[in-house]
Amino acid sequence: MNPLKRLWSSLDAFQHRTSAKIVLTVLAAAVVIGVFGRTWWIASDARSRFNDVVEVLRQANVVSKEAISTRLLETGEVEAGGRVYGGPLVQGSIERYFDQQSGELLQLAEIAAILVSETIPSWLPASVIDRPDLVGWAGLAAFGWFLLVIWTGGALPVTLAIVGTVAVAFLPWWWGYSGVVVSILGVGILTTTFLLLLRLLLVCLGIVASPRARPGRHGTPGLVVQVAAVSQTLVRESVRLKISAAFIVLTLICLPLIPLWIDPGEPVRYQIQNFLSDSMSLVYVFAACMTLILACATVSFEIRDRQIWHLASKPLGRLQYILGKWVGIVLLNLVLLLIGGVSIFGFTQYLGTRAVDPLEVIEVHDEVLTARIGVRPSLEMMSVEEVRGLAYDEFQKDSITREKVERGEVDEVSVIRDIAGRIRREQLDRQRSVAPGGFEDGKEYDARIYEFTGLEAARRSGKNLTLRYRFHIGRSESTDRYPIVFRFPDTLDEVSQEFVPEQRHRLLVPSSFISEDGVLRVQILNGGYSLSPSEDTRRFFANGATLMFEPGGFEIMWQAASFETNFLRAMLVNWVKLAFLAMLGVATATFLSFPVAILLSFTVFVGGSASPFIAVSLGQFRPDSDAIAIIRWIQYGIAAIAAAAEWLLRPFGETSPNRSVVEGRLVSIGGLGRDILVIGVFWCSTVLAIGWLIFRRRELATYSGHG
Repeated sequence: MNPLKRLWSSLDAFQHRTSAKIVLTVLAAAVVIGVFGRTWWIASDARSRFNDVVEVLRQANVVSKEAISTRLLETGEVEAGGRVYGGPLVQGSIERYFDQQSGELLQLAEIAAILVSETIPSWLPASVIDRPDLVGWAGLAAFGWFLLVIWTGGALPVTLAIVGTVAVAFLPWWWGYSGVVVSILGVGILTTTFLLLLRLLLVCLGIVASPRARPGRHGTPGLVVQVAAVSQTLVRESVRLKISAAFIVLTLICLPLIPLWIDPGEPVRYQIQNFLSDSMSLVYVFAACMTLILACATVSFEIRDRQIWHLASKPLGRLQYILGKWVGIVLLNLVLLLIGGVSIFGFTQYLGTRAVDPLEVIEVHDEVLTARIGVRPSLEMMSVEEVRGLAYDEFQKDSITREKVERGEVDEVSVIRDIAGRIRREQLDRQRSVAPGGFEDGKEYDARIYEFTGLEAARRSGKNLTLRYRFHIGRSESTDRYPIVFRFPDTLDEVSQEFVPEQRHRLLVPSSFISEDGVLRVQILNGGYSLSPSEDTRRFFANGATLMFEPGGFEIMWQAASFETNFLRAMLVNWVKLAFLAMLGVATATFLSFPVAILLSFTVFVGGSASPFIAVSLGQFRPDSDAIAIIRWIQYGIAAIAAAAEWLLRPFGETSPNRSVVEGRLVSIGGLGRDILVIGVFWCSTVLAIGWLIFRRRELATYSGHG
């Protein structure tokens, strides 16, 4: 062992030399430039070729028999930038992409992706081609990781950890289990990076809390110094405390293993959505449990074990004590969410590489890896007076119900309220129904027009919109297929589709279809066209049943931001919620024992998370009409308590960014700012004030002479 010890000592001394650190930094920069620089160049070149093909395809028009469209139809080829793309495989399916009226190509992105796909290396992910700048950011992150390893003196242990991880992953790689290899490497890298960031955090807090920091008045340490000192102690304690350390270890181990639980036979879009849902929920829930347990334990145990006597006898204010505990947990959560966020983002891009077909790649980026705003059609709403009048008239005509009211079996107000709700639902359902009909020889049949308003920004962006629809018709059997035509009255364009009931479908809509006032008008024709074999004409054939859709079954989606920024905002919202939980746990532990503080904190956490479900239950609550009066009053009392709790915790439950990321919906900057002000500032300040007011009056350093 002596030679090994001497070798370790020599290498350890070498890695701490400034000259060695400089050499390792230069080598790391060379590796990053060689790997990420080459990838960025190839991705940028592929993106440039894709844009060239799109510009050429914009000129294709089958009606005017333009040369580009003629060559596409005859050979499936197109020339752009001095290079020929496509071939016989494209020629067989290109005709269906041309609009029969305008003659233009409707799905330019899909066609361009198909044409260029054969010229792109198989190892290059489509997400990198779509956003070459991601390679640059990934290179900077990798170089930052190398700097962290080199300049914190962790080059030797990190190298050994990586070698051990690779050794463990060797057998799965040899047997061909690539997914297991990625998960094992992920566990090793995440654990190593977490320990490095934790070490960096302790160093930074130590610098702030050092004796050389500027003191406050009367020679005592300043507020920042005291808070940093308490925070540094808490971060060290979080590693020693077995309960909190267990949640951290579970997060670092389970997160890379989630991709192994996903069925690779599913469409890639569903694989990514399942991974995002499971991984973001796992990181948030584990971090929340760790936060509450650590926050309650660190204060209550110090009070129980009389360790706080040493702090109370020092010039440390109780406000600084609470803030120090809270800041330490918040910074620990920042490190944990940073590791989890980078891991989730990396594995998401890894799962995106499973999409090989160009159409599937576009579907992944249009449906999941995006940040869209959903706009539903504007429907006419009846006024309160109209609904109330119709409900009262119907109640007056129902002699049976009026007799029940007179006998006291039911309440008149509740009956009229139920009737009014049904009338409003029926009125909206009628607007979401489309009877069989269409257009033929200029004659108009029943075809409802829906208006999507507020799309001025989408029109200015120039990007395609996504029309998402999920229709019910007839028996709504999954084996049936029905034709449907979407007509855009402002441009007189039509798109024929086939849909399967109860399944979601999408249609790309050019932003040019939006009117100047920001309104997109869509007309649904419940049927389809059929080309007569004897005549060169189309005839419209209506479906045999009425088409219907649910409130969220028909909407326009347009990309307002990138997936990366949307994911970052979602993680920031989760961090703000964890900051409130940290303040809640610290504040409750200042005047409650550990079990009671944990019970109260988890009750608020679970109740706040379940507030949307509580709101739905309250909306459907009806007292038992057959019960005695006292029971009904008890039921009313429970409902009132639940309503009050739901109202107080509603912002916490409504703030659910994980679902928005999974569905590819925008987590807006305005929503992030609102959550920071309401939850991060107002709620935390209120809980801090309550905890401090109670804590400052509590006697801590009083010795009874016993124990």
